[in-house]
Amino acid sequence: MKRHFLSIVASCVLLLAVSTSASAAGFALYEWSARGNALGGTLVGRADDPSAVAYNPAGLTQLEGTHLAVGSSFASPIAEVETTDGSGATTTAKSNDALFPIPHFYVTHKINDKWAVGFGEYSRFGLGFGFDDDWAGRYNVYDAKIISLSLNPNIAYKITDRLSAAVGIEYVYVDVAIKKAYPTGGRSKLTGSGDGVAVTAGLHYKLDKWRFGVGYHSQAKVDATGDTDISGSTPTMGYLPDGEYDTDASIVLPDMISFGITYYPIEELSIELAAVNTRWSTYRNFDLTLDTPYGDKPVFQEKDWNDVWRFSLGAEYDINENWTVRGSYTYDEAPENSRYVDYMIPAADRHLIGAGVGYKIDNWTIDLAYTYIIAESVNYDHSEAPGTSDGKSKNGVTHIGAVTVGYAF
Repeated sequence: MKRHFLSIVASCVLLLAVSTSASAAGFALYEWSARGNALGGTLVGRADDPSAVAYNPAGLTQLEGTHLAVGSSFASPIAEVETTDGSGATTTAKSNDALFPIPHFYVTHKINDKWAVGFGEYSRFGLGFGFDDDWAGRYNVYDAKIISLSLNPNIAYKITDRLSAAVGIEYVYVDVAIKKAYPTGGRSKLTGSGDGVAVTAGLHYKLDKWRFGVGYHSQAKVDATGDTDISGSTPTMGYLPDGEYDTDASIVLPDMISFGITYYPIEELSIELAAVNTRWSTYRNFDLTLDTPYGDKPVFQEKDWNDVWRFSLGAEYDINENWTVRGSYTYDEAPENSRYVDYMIPAADRHLIGAGVGYKIDNWTIDLAYTYIIAESVNYDHSEAPGTSDGKSKNGVTHIGAVTVGYAF
């Protein structure tokens, strides 16, 4: 029983490398600017605004002078989970209403005709949701609020008039609070934080009517420390006694490579096809150590995730010198193995529809975007994750609004 308890705690801590979202497959985020949201992330080939720091830093050589951009996305996930008990009775629970901010900030500067630099703050991983603390799946999880922050300086160099390259360092910080319940009436709250470092890079090639881009984020190993606060436990049943227990864990966040091809049939219109490959196959298992009265308890938990693709098609049209409209469609694959899927990260493929407008006057720009995400149903009948039962998720949608304000010097 004690071992079962530790495995449940492990299932919480293994998510220590995430942020605020129910808006991406796995726990990766792509909401890095309002314009990027409206275009479904098809800024890898374009890479012509300050958010190129995140999408493809090689595009920084296209920006003249100094640019600032600041804003946030706001994600509101909604989902229902249908569970079946031992008697065959079904119960449907709906997630609590919530609104999670995903902020971003960028500054870029062109040093001369060859060199440019940029710095960005954004979030690449995240999770956020909540159910009532008495819902049927509370023994797996009932509340999770996890935040990540990436700080990413880059330097770009124009090799030729058409080809540019860039490289950067990404510092990743994560913070987490996860709550769950136990059959004996006990509850636990996990809080913790950790950090890691990744490398970023990009290539950008420019022709008269075509743009080609490649962006890369390397793996990042996050070492995390935290506390597991247990209350209402029943030690005689094999559970740990009430108290706080130091918890250590580490996870390797996957590398991610993005490709973008942009076509300008006319000067006012651009169309981009982008693809992102996230190599979640690095996430085979997870090791955790819990400091208990019985000594350090190592826990091994299998995940066996898969590499996945995200495909996007985005279009942008300049109505006049002030107004621009945008739209996109994205298909986002889920990396989770259905054998180990839990309620915290449903293994759902997703369909994203994005739209937005941009307004420019003098040196100012303002971009607004809305994204509607439809998550496919997830079946839990064959899951071996602790605290799950037969059933399925359904009616999963996420609404994301975003705003970015920019200024050019």
